[in-house]
Amino acid sequence: MVWGLRLSGFLLFRIIKTGKDDRFDDKRDKFFPFLGFWIFQMIWVWTVSLPVTVLNSPNVTQYPQPAFGTGRDIAGVVLYSIGLIMESVSDVQKYRFRSRVNDKGTVCDKGFFNWSRHPNYFGEILIHFCKNQINSQGYTLISQAIFMIAVSPAANGYVHGQAYKALYATILGPFFLTILLMFVSGLTLQERPGAKKRYEKNNHWEEYARYLNRTSILIPFPPQIYEKLPTIMKRTIFLEFPIYVFDPAKHADTGKGQAAAEEGSNHKPSTGTENRQSGDQLMSSGS
Repeated sequence: MVWGLRLSGFLLFRIIKTGKDDRFDDKRDKFFPFLGFWIFQMIWVWTVSLPVTVLNSPNVTQYPQPAFGTGRDIAGVVLYSIGLIMESVSDVQKYRFRSRVNDKGTVCDKGFFNWSRHPNYFGEILIHFCKNQINSQGYTLISQAIFMIAVSPAANGYVHGQAYKALYATILGPFFLTILLMFVSGLTLQERPGAKKRYEKNNHWEEYARYLNRTSILIPFPPQIYEKLPTIMKRTIFLEFPIYVFDPAKHADTGKGQAAAEEGSNHKPSTGTENRQSGDQLMSSGS
């Protein structure tokens, strides 16, 4: 409930400030894509709500429920709070940053964005793995993960049979959200395409390449340490998979700044290979 109020409140505030909601501009005039979007939203809501739905189902609530106060509960409160704070504060930080700078291409590396390129996504994932819900008997069930919220009655020996299996199956909800953000509608649509656009238009590219090299893609981490980590650690432990990485030599359609020059800007296209590095490649060539 708190998460829903926060998200809807922020979206309403942004629409009031900007005077429009342009999230669906490319779909409003197309019936089936617009319909498909809302159908997918329905599926998404149903899937991520599975733990709450199953937890409050009669087949589960017919059993005694564990009382609040275990170590699992305390961990859940802490982790949920961290996720909510990160998501809320990072949204505000980015909005204030964009409102204060005249050049919209300036890299936002303030606040949480100094430690993670997508702190709002990290907070969102943490929230859905750490939800606070109240079951139909009035017990507050807070756990260290949404999966643990669902399986808490089963893990403590209160629930048996098919209800036991159903509770464990609700891990599908948070995993579905994580897959969406990491491989469908989140990072894949922002990381490589965003870097490609900056490179081809030479839109603060050197600054952004340094930001890519020193800032974790998702998991918050001190940039001074992350910058010095070997590439293999970034690609595995810190989840910066190759599908997110932009390599100008492989992915650029034009030379650095060439697209901007063709649009009438003052940027000149690169004729050599001195600027055809990004992220780790740029840093390694400069060291």
